[in-house]
Amino acid sequence: MNIMFDLDDTLYDKSATLSHYADYLFDNRLTALNLCPQQFKEAFITQNSIIQPKAQAFSLLASQFNFSTQLSDDLLKEFDNTLHEFSVSFPGVHESLTELKNNEVSIGCITNGRDFFQRNKIRALGLDTYFDFIVTSGELGIKKPDPAIFQAGLDLFSNNSDQVCFCGDNLSADIQPAKQLGMTTFWKTRASSESEFADYVFNDFSEFDEIWLHRR
Repeated sequence: MNIMFDLDDTLYDKSATLSHYADYLFDNRLTALNLCPQQFKEAFITQNSIIQPKAQAFSLLASQFNFSTQLSDDLLKEFDNTLHEFSVSFPGVHESLTELKNNEVSIGCITNGRDFFQRNKIRALGLDTYFDFIVTSGELGIKKPDPAIFQAGLDLFSNNSDQVCFCGDNLSADIQPAKQLGMTTFWKTRASSESEFADYVFNDFSEFDEIWLHRR
């Protein structure tokens, strides 16, 4: 049995990580600017959750909160170098991955993002020890939902004749293309939703464990 996981908002709790990092910036880099901490945190999380270049996210924050260009550039460099230190995984992730490995399941990761940035987060979370391979869009120059990035992962399994599953949070970027390539799909979502592309739907990893145990 093989399975590939998405990273952001599937294993990695992006909102919690950004919230911790916003607190760090506010307490250590922005105290002289007399900002509203909650307003800054909300804007910081919003801008860094949108799919856009990080330079643009920090430029928009600088405009909203009257940072200097120099401060914006410095914060962006610090963000690139230190965000991973604040990384948070969802509850139960390590336990679920450990159980999979104990049952000799091969595990891969396919993630959109800059190669160094995504790999730093994976290492900081301690997830690298579970993965047989990691594929990033930054490394390949293609990103989900392009089927080619999924195929790159499929080709890396040592026993690619086994059934392959894919687990992700984004219906259009993760679940639909994986299903169209013949994979069994696990959709992580808070919504009470169903989709023709999702074989299984779960919210937390205790549910994932139960579904995996009793899957068809």
